Amino acid sequence: MSNPSTAEAVSGDEVFLSLVGGSVDQIGSAGLKHCVESKVNTSCVEELAKKVDTTPETLKLIIDGLTQPPGFDIRQNFGQADFKRGIVSMSDLRVGSVLTGRVDNTTLFGAFVDIGVGRAGLIHKSNITLDKLPVSQRRRSLVLGPGERVEVRVLNIDVQRGRIGLDLIRVLQ
Repeated sequence: MSNPSTAEAVSGDEVFLSLVGGSVDQIGSAGLKHCVESKVNTSCVEELAKKVDTTPETLKLIIDGLTQPPGFDIRQNFGQADFKRGIVSMSDLRVGSVLTGRVDNTTLFGAFVDIGVGRAGLIHKSNITLDKLPVSQRRRSLVLGPGERVEVRVLNIDVQRGRIGLDLIRVLQ
């Protein structure tokens, strides 16, 4: 059985596509981008969200996704993190080491961070506390997002399973 939220998002995409007069095979094309932009310019997002039976925030994500060029990846413009010299593999890591990295991906259970060892470490959500976040990020639902630079402490290393546990020290500006 599929995840209900995924099914709803696909359904919202399809309903919105038919509302703007587009189709799935047009995704990423200039023609679809024009159709979406013209529909958004003639109706407000809140109105369109009601027609698609979703929230304005979700519809904005759908619109953003449908108007990106083919092969677009939100992570493509991320700068490189400043990795520590001499730490290039999991065997170089030590519990307690303080490193900088860049958030690769976020999930419901935490954030995966590239720390330069060929394997992303996980900051469990219990280690992402409000006092470690800049004031501007304390009200966001997803407190860490892809591309953010962070300072972390290594909590545990499981070389056998390829897992690195991290603690968030702070978000770097």
